[in-house]
Amino acid sequence: MADIPRLSFSHVGFHVHDIETMVAFYTELLGLDITDRGKLPIPGDPEIVFLSSDPEEHHQIALVEGRQDGGIEGGVLNQISFHVKNLTELRAIKAAAENAGVTRFMPMTHGRGWSVYFPDPEGNLIECFVDTPWHVRQPVVDALDLSQTDEEILAQTETTYGGTPDFQPMEEWKRALAQRLAERWE
Repeated sequence: MADIPRLSFSHVGFHVHDIETMVAFYTELLGLDITDRGKLPIPGDPEIVFLSSDPEEHHQIALVEGRQDGGIEGGVLNQISFHVKNLTELRAIKAAAENAGVTRFMPMTHGRGWSVYFPDPEGNLIECFVDTPWHVRQPVVDALDLSQTDEEILAQTETTYGGTPDFQPMEEWKRALAQRLAERWE
């Protein structure tokens, strides 16, 4: 186990039938804030809404429209996600999963985080990720080349997303979310 980095739980994703009803439930009843929303660039262009009640977490829940009932391919759980501390640990998790027999990986950048997605033995999606130093409006789904050095990945991320709307240091984004959440609970 020493070769596997210690993970910390981050968020879950749910496939939903009625995204507006679910957003209302989690924001109005449970007090989460919408941190981002948009269309995913995948078949069907489903909408995704990110929700959080913690300024340290961009999202604790991700809601994705398009739920289809029946079987593992149309289930409720979209993913379960874990933080790692840095890109070295992200590479170590990928290597450990490969050693455990996992063959399908989706390394990607979201601008605000670098991720590796892979299935568990029953097909449930696992995401392990490390935060970047920046907030980038979501959703962003681009390929990540983990063979690059940390410095190359960092520079490429800043160059690619530096001119996008809402690009800002993560600490500024966290302060703004903390203020919105404080106002919600006043």
